[in-house]
Amino acid sequence: MPEVSIIVPCYNVENYLEDCISSLLNQTFKDIEIICVNDGSKDSTPMLLENFSQQDKRIKIINKENGGLSSARNSGIQNASGNFITFIDSDDWVDNNYIEKLYSAIIKNDCAIAVSGMIRKRPNSEKYRLHFSEEKVYENLQDIVDICRIPACCYACGKLFKKSLIENSPFKLGMYFEDVLWIPNILKAAKKLVTVPDTYYYYRVNNNSIVKTIQSIKKQHDSYIAKSAIVKFFNENNLVLNKKAQHITKYIKYIFGAPVLKVKEYKNTETTLLFGFLPISKKKITSKNLYYKFKKYKKMFLYKRLDSHIYINFFGIHLSFKTNDKFCPDNSISPGLNENKRIPSLIVSLTSFPGRINTVHHTIETLLKQTLRPDRLILWLSDNQFPNKEDDLPNELLKLKEFGLEILWCEDLKSYKKLVPALKMFPNDIIITADDDMYYQKDWLQSLYEKYLENPNNIYTRRACRIEKKGDYFMILPHYLDNNKKIDFSNQLMGGAGTLYPPNSLHSDIFDKDKILNLIPTFDDIYFWAMAVMAGTKIGLVQNKDLNFYNVENSQNEALCKTNGKSQNMNDIEAFNIIFEQYPQIIQKLEN
Repeated sequence: MPEVSIIVPCYNVENYLEDCISSLLNQTFKDIEIICVNDGSKDSTPMLLENFSQQDKRIKIINKENGGLSSARNSGIQNASGNFITFIDSDDWVDNNYIEKLYSAIIKNDCAIAVSGMIRKRPNSEKYRLHFSEEKVYENLQDIVDICRIPACCYACGKLFKKSLIENSPFKLGMYFEDVLWIPNILKAAKKLVTVPDTYYYYRVNNNSIVKTIQSIKKQHDSYIAKSAIVKFFNENNLVLNKKAQHITKYIKYIFGAPVLKVKEYKNTETTLLFGFLPISKKKITSKNLYYKFKKYKKMFLYKRLDSHIYINFFGIHLSFKTNDKFCPDNSISPGLNENKRIPSLIVSLTSFPGRINTVHHTIETLLKQTLRPDRLILWLSDNQFPNKEDDLPNELLKLKEFGLEILWCEDLKSYKKLVPALKMFPNDIIITADDDMYYQKDWLQSLYEKYLENPNNIYTRRACRIEKKGDYFMILPHYLDNNKKIDFSNQLMGGAGTLYPPNSLHSDIFDKDKILNLIPTFDDIYFWAMAVMAGTKIGLVQNKDLNFYNVENSQNEALCKTNGKSQNMNDIEAFNIIFEQYPQIIQKLEN
């Protein structure tokens, strides 16, 4: 087994790869493996790697789809065999004694990290980023961050790590400036670091690199997130941070390539600067920071009948009227469930709470009178809200058990109860969610199931809004303006009208109770959508169906989203931003 694993992420570096690999093959320390992670390169990088591997068996090649630098490094860590790990970017190179000097120092001083000097190379110049004149051990965290020049030099490269220190600390996916988020906590966990003189890591300033070429709102915000994390880290650990590093650029508005407006943050105060230096406004930060800029689609004139309401938007004047339309149940269909069970089973799942428990039986009656019968129909209730269980439930609801309704008890996950307990109990079955305040048309379930039979790998919903990238913004398009038949990640499902989830269609974080209750506790549909995108499951709409639903009478006086929302003080835009910050990979999938 090699003693040191060298991880080299590679993406379209045909012009620089030879310098990098040659410097590694010529190391004076020979007990190494060189793990080259080809991150979906489109140029001749894969061919060059194959040629190098044929010359030296110490080179291992991992070919993967493009996932970014963090993904490539994480893959390298997972496949590393050595007791020590170092990272070398594929357009950089190191001195021939680099591994030997770092390894000798880390063993001699029994440290978790050895750090070398670093030289930044431009075509016509070079400059020290880090320079050490002596081999010296540091154990105080303030001394460690100072000698490593954090935050100015938050580099994962230029260091040798004990594998045990980093193997369970992956880089965050889908982020620019991933080193800035990663290295401070690694330095803290190391507790002991040694500086190594007389050897250098050469950092090439590549004008074609991702960070240099892509100018986007996401890059700006990733920078903001990373620098905010630095400030938080220094504050939480009582470290001294220079004042300049505490002034964080939050957003820059460019016009014809020139920075016209710059928004900077310092100690909960946000300042807008004209041309980057002239302050024109200042305000205290009182609300959650938005991760991405959203605009809601607005139409100058709109007339729409939807869910027993008439909506009118007349040049910015919004009017809403409740109609006298009534739901007419089809009494020709007797209530009940499917007698010939399917594989996988078709399970309709919903939840309720005390404010609606006296009206939910109306909804369930329509679910029992479907042209396509479900295999099971489950109402999930929290035993905290109904301490006497069925003794606290109305007779009209309990009578429906005769026709197949199951009432099951679970912990209080708010509106998430309509899906999460069912996923846990029936992981290999189809779950269709319904809300507790609607009358459902008799072909409601059949329309969803027919779409599932066309392609069992997709989630299908009866109603969705659409999220589309427009310049620097994401646009939220209301469902009734979306007439396309696309099946993709941009259909943000709206579960009240009904959503079908095939087995294993959601990311494992759907079972993370802390995230459910703390991230966006009153926006379950946005979280369910995020879990679908994270799992790589696309979402389709049921087309050419009546999407109007009638609310159950007297069911709108209370609602989980309203009662919870008062305490959460959050709107849907803030909910999307919280999700994007937690799962930046979703941004990539939407942008692609």
